[in-house]
This record gives sequence, C-alpha cells and structure tokens, in this order.
Amino acid sequence: MILLSISGFFGRFHPLLVHLPIGILLLGVILHWLSRKPQFSTIRPAVSVTLLLGAVSAVLSCISGWLLAAGGEYDATILDRHRWMGIGVAVVAILYYIIYIEKFSFRFHPALPYVLSVVLFMLITFTGHLGGTLTHGEGYLTQDIGEPDDIKEVKKIIPDVQEAHAYNDIIQPVLQNKCYNCHGPSKQKGKLRLDSKEMIEKGGEDGKVLVAGKSAESELYKRLTLDLLEKKHMPPKGKSQPSEAEINLIHWWISTGASFDKPVKALPQGEKIKPLLIALQSDHQHAPSKPQVPEAPVAEAPEQAVNKLKELGVTVVPVSTGSNYLSVNFLDSKKIGNEEVKLLEPLAPQLIWLKLGNTAINDSAMTTIGKLPVLIKLSLDNTPISDKGLAMLQSLSKLQYLNVVGTKITAGGLQALKNLPELHTLYLYRTAVDGADLASLKQAFPKAVLDTGGYTLPLLEGDTTLITQKK
Repeated sequence: MILLSISGFFGRFHPLLVHLPIGILLLGVILHWLSRKPQFSTIRPAVSVTLLLGAVSAVLSCISGWLLAAGGEYDATILDRHRWMGIGVAVVAILYYIIYIEKFSFRFHPALPYVLSVVLFMLITFTGHLGGTLTHGEGYLTQDIGEPDDIKEVKKIIPDVQEAHAYNDIIQPVLQNKCYNCHGPSKQKGKLRLDSKEMIEKGGEDGKVLVAGKSAESELYKRLTLDLLEKKHMPPKGKSQPSEAEINLIHWWISTGASFDKPVKALPQGEKIKPLLIALQSDHQHAPSKPQVPEAPVAEAPEQAVNKLKELGVTVVPVSTGSNYLSVNFLDSKKIGNEEVKLLEPLAPQLIWLKLGNTAINDSAMTTIGKLPVLIKLSLDNTPISDKGLAMLQSLSKLQYLNVVGTKITAGGLQALKNLPELHTLYLYRTAVDGADLASLKQAFPKAVLDTGGYTLPLLEGDTTLITQKK
C-alpha cells in the first residue's frame, strides 16, 4: 500500500513534467530548422542541447504518466493511445538527438533529422490532444465554438410527460448535459461514471453516490446543493450548472426510489413537482428572464446576522463569486415562521434572492419582506399567505420574479403589484387564479410572463390571445 501511495504521489507530477518535452522539443525543432540558414548557423550547438533536454524530459514524463494512469480515472481506450504515443514521442526524441549529433561511424541521409523533426512535431500534437481529452473530456477544443456561454441548451420536449420514463427522458438528459464531461465515457473523476445504471449504482472511489429513496443521503443530489464556492460542489465552479427545476427533479427521482425503468405516471408526484413535470411538455419560447444582479457595489452583510440564520439551518450564500449580494434559502422548513423572518432585516441592503417556500410564514411576515429594498427574486410557494399579505410587497420596486404557487392568492390580490416596474415573471400554478382572470392580469402585467403550470403565456401590449392548455 505504501508503494502504491508513493507511485501515485510521483504520478501526480505528470501534469507539471509533461509540459517540459512539449516546450523544449518544439523549441529544438524550430532551432534546427532555423539553423539551416547561414545567418542562424551559430545556434547549431544549442540545438543538440535542447534536443537532449527534451528527450530526457520526455522519458520522465512517460514514467510519471504511467504512474498516474494507475489511478484508473480515465477512459481505457484513450488512455492507451495517449500512453503509447507518449512513449513514441520519447523514442523519436532520443533517435532525433542521436542522429543529429552524428556520433556514428557511418552517415545517415542528411534529410533524416528533418523527417524525424516532422514526425516528432506530429506525435507531440496528437499526444497532447489525447492528454487534453483525458483531462477535459471529448470535444473540449470545439465545445465553445459557435455557441456563446449564455446560449441555453436546447430543451427536449416531452409530448406526454406522464407516459415518459423518469430516468431516460428526464434525469439522464440532465446528467448528460451537466455531468458527463467529468463523469462520462472519456473521463471519470473520482473513478465515478454517471452514464449508465450500473455505473451510477456502483459509485466512485468514495463509495456510492445514490441511495434510493433518500435524497439527503445521496451524494449525487447533495453535491448539487452545496454552496457554489465549496470545493465539493458539483458541477465545479465555471461549468454549466443545473437549473433549480433540474435539481428538484433529481431530488424527486431519488426520493421516489431512483427507478431506472418506471414511467413518470408510476411514481408519486407531490404538488411541488407537478408544475415542473408539466413544464417539460412545452417549449417556452418566451421563457422567464433570469433575475439580474445589481451592478452597484454593496457593503458586506453583518457577520453576526448571517451566523444567526445559519444556526437555524438556513442557507446564506453570495449570488456570485466576489459579490456581497446574498441569496437566502429557508430550505422548506415548517419550523420557520414569522419571527425567524425578522432575522432578515439586518441583511436588507444585500438580500436579493429569497426562498421561503414550504415554510409556516403568513401575512405578518410580509411586513418584514416589504422592507427589503433590493429584493429581486422571491419564492412564497406553498405558504399560507393571502392577498392581504401580498399587498405589503408594493414597496419592492426591484422585484423581478415572484413565485406564489400553491397559495390562496387571487387575481385581485396580484393587481396590487401591477405598478412594480421590473416584475417580469409570475408563477401562479395552483392559486385562486383561473382562466377567466388571465385577461385582466394580461392588462395589469403587459410585459410579464405568467406561468400557470400547464403553459407559459407571453404577455404583449395590445395583443389578443387565445389561450389553450395542452392535455
């Protein structure tokens, strides 16, 4: 075991050593070709030294790479090709050096060193590409070409979500888009693959990642919900992150038994998950805009106030790296009531995203929330709030997103918010709002998107809309 640990330790120097032969040997090739010209003839002694250093570093790189490969975190086929091409680089580099210095009793064809230089250049190029594929995944060179980072992934439309397979049609596409780059066929960080049932159930070097029926104990779900700044958060910072809806769907799938073969209709569906499933049936051409983070700088929130919330199990995190603006999530706790919401008051200048869904708050808590001047995203789903409490939010001039799914809110109550200038997204599934109310809400919120669960209704000034709902 000690021997394996030592070999693994030295193997980790491969990423450092591998750049030496790449740089040194390529420099040697360039100097060699330049030395053909009379004005560069003085650099010929430097060519032999450069090629010798490159050949030695190539051998060291092969040794460290072989030791690193023992970790077994990579696609076997690509790894095998990379390994033997790396050995090829070392062999050709040694021959190149020996033939260049002409330490033989017989002479080779004068063109042979130049032929070897071209072969060496090609080997370095292809070996480096395979190494990049092992590290970053297949297609890493072209993954950003032709599609800017802010372009959303094409959404798969499911005609009848109840007849769809929960894993194949809903969960697997999320894993493919967000996880396969590091845990797929070409790369397996932590010896974990997520591209098949057998591999998911097997887990990685740290054990199982899926505990059927227990989302809270499943690393597959837990890693998604960690603070983005945490080292163990997955996907890593800088990679495309799953949406809130996708994370909730994964939670639902695991909690209902993590079945790989059952259709959606065979699984329990709580009121919280139904609108997410229904949304998979339609292509929202007028998708809700993403809430924007204020550009104006703000002071850091009081540490004592943040700690008080964290002691209650509340998640308090920055909305982005280096920002003092905060997102607060009360994590669907029925233990949270109006008194706990008052702890938000010291965070008023920094708090822009607030999730209070599935808590025990009522209209009294709206008095506190109405005092959060920079709040732009508010989730009150499945809480006992009423129109009376909603009226207390008229002071939230920055509010862009409001979720009142599963509440007693009526169209009349929503009218109280019609003068909020930036409100562009309203989630109204399972409220007291019905089809007859949509025309009046359309007039009250001409630039907003109303999502009632079965469809998304884009609202444009002066238009007349025929509303139909998919069965």
